[in-house]
Amino acid sequence: MINNFIKSCKETTITIIPIALLIIFVSLLFGVDSKNVFSFIISSVLLIIGISFFTFGADISMMIIGEKIGSALINSRKTKIILLVTFLIGVIITMAEPDLKVLATQLTSIPEETLILVVSLGIGLFLMLSAIKILFKLEMRTILIISYLIIFALLCFSPQEFIPVAFDASGVTTGPISVPFILALGVGLTSFRTDKESKNDTFGLIALCSIGPIITVLILGLLFHGTSTYDASIYTSNLPLITSYLNNFVTCLKDVLFCILPVFIVYLIFKTIKKDTISKRENRKIILGFIITFIGLTLFLTGANVGYMKIGYQIGELFINHEKLALLLPFGMIIGFLIILVEPAVKILNNEVENITEGSISKSMMQISLSIGTALAICLSLIRIATGISILYFLIPGYIIALVLMFISPKIFTSIAFDAGGSVSGPLTATFILPLAIGASSALGGNIFTDAFGLVALIAMSPLITIQLLGFIFKIKTKQEIYSSIDEEIIEYDWRSAL
Repeated sequence: MINNFIKSCKETTITIIPIALLIIFVSLLFGVDSKNVFSFIISSVLLIIGISFFTFGADISMMIIGEKIGSALINSRKTKIILLVTFLIGVIITMAEPDLKVLATQLTSIPEETLILVVSLGIGLFLMLSAIKILFKLEMRTILIISYLIIFALLCFSPQEFIPVAFDASGVTTGPISVPFILALGVGLTSFRTDKESKNDTFGLIALCSIGPIITVLILGLLFHGTSTYDASIYTSNLPLITSYLNNFVTCLKDVLFCILPVFIVYLIFKTIKKDTISKRENRKIILGFIITFIGLTLFLTGANVGYMKIGYQIGELFINHEKLALLLPFGMIIGFLIILVEPAVKILNNEVENITEGSISKSMMQISLSIGTALAICLSLIRIATGISILYFLIPGYIIALVLMFISPKIFTSIAFDAGGSVSGPLTATFILPLAIGASSALGGNIFTDAFGLVALIAMSPLITIQLLGFIFKIKTKQEIYSSIDEEIIEYDWRSAL
């Protein structure tokens, strides 16, 4: 266990250092406030510690719990109970996601509680649909096509302001708590299956859960009218550094506690009902994992909120104020390429993909594909901010390409790709890349809601294309290796020995 934690620390440190050095260099070049630079350095240290703790803790707590609950539900053989429990789990863990609260406070035309409830219902319904897919062996492609046809139809009637927010809601709701839990739940729900498609069905739960909020928020947009205003004071407050960290630490402590508590309560209920399922040793391990996860996520969010949000917003403004928009594009792409490797949910997903596929789809393959996709998505987002082009000109063609790729990419890559779409847009994206876009949009005098928002949506869409393209290349390469091995066997066969 200790060796795994040390390994996680090393990987995280190696990943964050290049990001930190690049941001510090640009900050010094443009004369960013030294207080913000110092805060950023402190926050980078907190990120390293926080991510290392979180990844380690989630692996020995939520991953185990999710898998055991999924297995227990399947073994009950009671369809109604399975559907009811998966729906409730979806609603509970979504309402607890801290990123969803941040998004909800930014839409002044909709009551915060209403948006959180609507998004949570969307996740609950589609997690229940995921269980139905596994139980009745429904085709993932068919469900995705029908779902996105519904989304395209709703886009024709929804207010322009709600479109970026609906897709962004899809990204933020599948966060660091829900991703590991839902991934493990999928493993548990498919544990009874021995057919060759069972491995494919292990993935796809996050994919379907990501669709739910898009549909429910777009429907909500038909009912609510009015213009939302955006308050940028969070990026420009001049509180003393110690005060900022203490205030954010207390806030994050409460948010993470509220975030983890529902999952822990679900665990306690499950443990009470299924007494013989979890041994005393496993129980101690899971409780320790919850504590480590709690500490890690609190430190991570504190560092990201204090040091990364302000400097991201200020750098975005300074690029525009110094008339360096052309340089903002490569900077955003490089940061996007690197920062996606640090996202907690992405690290969990990559590890799970490598484990379930027994190394045939490696972490490095996943990371490179996700990084390239994120870099391109950020480039398109910044171009959109500069030009004011509607997000629909990117989303509709992008999702059409993703749906077409489903028919030429292996099924398991399709499920992983759509799962990755719900994992890539995590806390670091929300606390640095989105503020970077908001700062640039604000300096340009654009509409923050229609121009800057939607960045998370494009980032979430990128893996749908890049991972499926990876699958297509993987498919071709595998066929070539098979043909090559057949040819070698024919050449090396000694016909004289057979006579």
